[in-house]
Amino acid sequence: MSALSEQQILSRARASSLENVKNLNFWGSDLNDISVLRQMPNVEVLSLSVNSITSLKDFAHCPRLRELYLRKNSIRDINEIGCLKNLPRLRVLWLSDNPCANVEKYRMTVLKNLPKLTKLDTVVVEEAEVIEATKQGIEIPTPEDIPVHLDLTATVGIHKNTLKTDGAVCKDVNPQSSAAEDENPEPTQNELVNETNKLRAQLGLKPLLLEDKPDTTKAITATNIHKKAAETVSPSSRNQNILSAVLTLVQELDRTSLLSLRKEIDQQLQDYDETENESLEENAPLEHKEVLAD
Repeated sequence: MSALSEQQILSRARASSLENVKNLNFWGSDLNDISVLRQMPNVEVLSLSVNSITSLKDFAHCPRLRELYLRKNSIRDINEIGCLKNLPRLRVLWLSDNPCANVEKYRMTVLKNLPKLTKLDTVVVEEAEVIEATKQGIEIPTPEDIPVHLDLTATVGIHKNTLKTDGAVCKDVNPQSSAAEDENPEPTQNELVNETNKLRAQLGLKPLLLEDKPDTTKAITATNIHKKAAETVSPSSRNQNILSAVLTLVQELDRTSLLSLRKEIDQQLQDYDETENESLEENAPLEHKEVLAD
């Protein structure tokens, strides 16, 4: 019998560190010491069948563990199941051919204490089985010395459901507002800074840095302008980023520059209107063109 070592794991998994290992298979390796697993918080699938493992305590330190294969080991005490009760993601467990699997009400006891399992040994777990296990199974205490892991998956799921519920309420009150938020997500800080710096470069100004801490008043003003732009227009994502950058940059212009900018905007709008009118005339129905000709 031997102990599983870090070097063995890294060599087998071809990983640079224990934290990077997600799947590990040491089937039939005559192992009895697997304490190194306590240094593997991200492992998801462990195949350690046909070894000499006697306890489940080391697995309690693997919060992301989803599948655990331990067929033909030396786990005798069914109370070892308590070591797995704090593993929020465990769904597949194989303990057949261990001495503990021969105890009375083995399956009912395992399912009573691990009701989230979808497969125990070779048999898929049915919902009715879990309900029955609550009546027939034996309650096993959770050891005090094993860690407690937060079920992040469940937390995120609850959060999403809450958002959906809140969203439904909001849509009832103001459906257009919710739809607009979904279709036009607010630009990130990086996107806004990048667009602003492109414009600053054309004007010969120094680029902004993310590390810069602008004046609080200006920052608040720019944020308010950006929010107002997002509420009043619905262009493509890139155009919205450019608009937000322009509105932010306007804060640094003096009166002369602002007058020049207004003149340029007026000219651009005039060109735009002329182009739009020409397009409408080109695409007008034949009857309409004949009327115009007369």
